[in-house]
Amino acid sequence: MILDIKNLHHSYGELEALNNLNFSINDNSIVSVLGPSGCGKTTLIRVIAGLESLQKGEIFLDGKIVANSNLNSPPEERPISYVFQDFALFPHMTVLENISFAAGSKSNKKQLIDQVIHLAKVENFLEKYPHSLSGGEQQRVALARSIAVQPKLLLLDEPFSDLDINLKREIIDDTLHLINSLDSSAIVVTHNAEEAMFLSDMIIVMEKGKIVQVGTPHEIYFQPINLYVASLFGETNNFQTTVKNNQCITPLGSIAVNNFNDDEIVDVVIRPEAIKLSKEKSPLLNPNTGVVVDSKFLGNSAIIHMTVNDQYNQKHHIHSKVIGNFLYPVASSVSINLDKSHVFIFPR
Repeated sequence: MILDIKNLHHSYGELEALNNLNFSINDNSIVSVLGPSGCGKTTLIRVIAGLESLQKGEIFLDGKIVANSNLNSPPEERPISYVFQDFALFPHMTVLENISFAAGSKSNKKQLIDQVIHLAKVENFLEKYPHSLSGGEQQRVALARSIAVQPKLLLLDEPFSDLDINLKREIIDDTLHLINSLDSSAIVVTHNAEEAMFLSDMIIVMEKGKIVQVGTPHEIYFQPINLYVASLFGETNNFQTTVKNNQCITPLGSIAVNNFNDDEIVDVVIRPEAIKLSKEKSPLLNPNTGVVVDSKFLGNSAIIHMTVNDQYNQKHHIHSKVIGNFLYPVASSVSINLDKSHVFIFPR
């Protein structure tokens, strides 16, 4: 086990940034800390790195205690490396010099530097200075410098947030292969659920300084613990309803439930990809049917905007995500079926 966090608390004045965090990270694993700005993600990895003094709790790194209420080992004595959001490269050093400085005086320094340069794909700009590099190139150099330290634990703070979408995909993929090639573990801080799912063996979901849910990407996606976690993975169609006879009545039809009481108020969350559509010949106004308002083509999928009437004849605006380029004409009628694996019901 590379990291063990016990009863971690941290405050800034009256603001409680971290509230009783407990989790462990296994050797040779990649973990994402997922949540919106202000939830405590960056504070967490700064405390792990020793950049913030621990106030309450215990931190064990590679089986050794590095922080508790009486001890705060300095960052340089912890087996970690930190990739900052702004990269924090030495501006007066070339790319090669930045990497060489990080490698220090290790006995295998030349071999290590050559390996890092190859893994991070920075061969073509070794003599350049950071100010002359693109954002993607700076990202690669920051990663190269961090792994040249040969850390047991690599910490990355929103490492891809400033990259354009195409470059981001390439560098995320390269980062995954790079980390997997090392004898290291990594914690990646991100607000992007897709990044977290692609990179991670495990995801830690945070909200307001607390851990809400911990699980594999599959568990977090298909078994979200509440409305907040379910909403991290893109837009959803949300309804508030009351359970009657083990049924939740929604504008998209009746959904059977067996773990709620009658008259209990619940939130029903239906992802757009749960809504399967079939075109109908004539307008239908009963539940489980809709009228298309617009269709947006996204390449390998499309978003269908619909108006759906509920049992009280009230209109609801619904989004469905369909695969391929099957675009429904405006004003066409559709019938609806639900894939229950993308439908979630939570108590209020």
